[in-house]
Amino acid sequence: MDTQVTPSRNQNRVQGEKRPAWRDGDRMKITEVLAKLEKHESECNLRYTRIEEKLGEQKLSMKALDLKIWGLAVLIIIAPMVHKLLS
Repeated sequence: MDTQVTPSRNQNRVQGEKRPAWRDGDRMKITEVLAKLEKHESECNLRYTRIEEKLGEQKLSMKALDLKIWGLAVLIIIAPMVHKLLS
């Protein structure tokens, strides 16, 4: 009994050969896929830049809130001592 082995698709491919990609039943060339990927990456970079900017703004507001909380903590600790001194 002879067994026939069919080579995988990657073995038949010539390096640098442009093969079509499929999307929603349409064929796309590799250059189109790369163009879409580059566009997607640039949009993601813009999105992450905006996220970093917003995090920087929130960091400043968090520092202000942190100072207010520490101030309240000091007032809570000092208030009974001041009450005893004035009584």
